[in-house]
Amino acid sequence: MSDQSSSTGNNTGSKLERLVKYLIDVEYQGKKLALATQFDAWIEGGRIVPSGKRVNSNGLIGGRFYYSAVISINPCSAPIELICAFVSFWLQANGSIDDSSEVEFSSDKNDDNSNDIELTIETFVEDIELIEKPNGPFILNNKNYDFGEQSLWIAETFTLIEQVIGNE
Repeated sequence: MSDQSSSTGNNTGSKLERLVKYLIDVEYQGKKLALATQFDAWIEGGRIVPSGKRVNSNGLIGGRFYYSAVISINPCSAPIELICAFVSFWLQANGSIDDSSEVEFSSDKNDDNSNDIELTIETFVEDIELIEKPNGPFILNNKNYDFGEQSLWIAETFTLIEQVIGNE
């Protein structure tokens, strides 16, 4: 097994992004679980709970983001038990007390003896961390805030599903 900390050493990105990166990078007996292109992940049932909690001298937790995380691996030749073991140990090492410790999964056998695997972590919790900045776009109690360097998740790519048509 590879060292778990190699893919989780920093807190850049959401927990879902970090877990998927870990699963893509991890090896068992010299083999990866699946190709990176066979992984897909998404968020379901996201909700935000406002917070306004001050942290450090100029920080603020603007809210908490709660969501269900879904990871799909299609096709996957690795046994579901192996994938579940890696996910379980990652959650124990990287999850917070507010995150689900249980993972639901399904595995459908394909004709070529590979599987279509779907894992669901019922709840991940992420703090929305802001810092005071003079021209920050978020205002609370007459103070301006913006995202700190480590708190903003920026998508590397995205797909536009619908177009918004403006008034003419």
